[in-house]
Amino acid sequence: MPPTEPLSAGAPPRTQAQRTSRSPFYLTVGCASVVLGLVLGIGGFFGVRAVTAGEATEPTATGPTQGETLETAPVGRDAAVSLGVTIPHASPDKFPGEAEIALAETDWDATEDVAAANEFNPAPPSGAKYIRVTAEATYHGEGALSPLDWIGVQYVDPDGGEHFRTYVVTETDADLPAEVADGESFRDSFVFQIPEDTRAGGHIVVLPDLMHGLDEGAWVELA
Repeated sequence: MPPTEPLSAGAPPRTQAQRTSRSPFYLTVGCASVVLGLVLGIGGFFGVRAVTAGEATEPTATGPTQGETLETAPVGRDAAVSLGVTIPHASPDKFPGEAEIALAETDWDATEDVAAANEFNPAPPSGAKYIRVTAEATYHGEGALSPLDWIGVQYVDPDGGEHFRTYVVTETDADLPAEVADGESFRDSFVFQIPEDTRAGGHIVVLPDLMHGLDEGAWVELA
């Protein structure tokens, strides 16, 4: 049997010391658990964020890209292709056969170049400027194609504004042949007058002629 007599005044309180000494231990364990949980929770959060961020930055599939050649001309804005994609172009009222055309580059401020190309080119009015889009084309078919009148083009700016071609002399006109036969290639430039504050971007719409609506043309996204 355990002793029943009271402890003497000088005896150490063994039972009391043993009971109270466990409280800091449990407190320490509890704090450590909370800290560990926070660390694991934060680490898991950032881990998920990192995985999610990695998934979000993966490239997504897009339409035809520069250098590709399409067998059929896309129609409408929803089927727009990138600058540099080669598309077929037909205009039965202007030439037999078919031309392959690729818009090669865009000059977003061609005012000085247009002025230098020919002294008789009119300057754009105050608050306006010229932009120039250069195309590379190859003709396929019987007969011949005349680069002087072979295509209809319009520029649609990023805000939806529509701009008709401005007919001025360009640097490419000096090398433009009167006619091209099957398999021959040439470069042509299209100039548009737009407000100076127009944002870069938008689309060139390639049309058989200007009697067709924009929804009937092939849209090419400018960069």
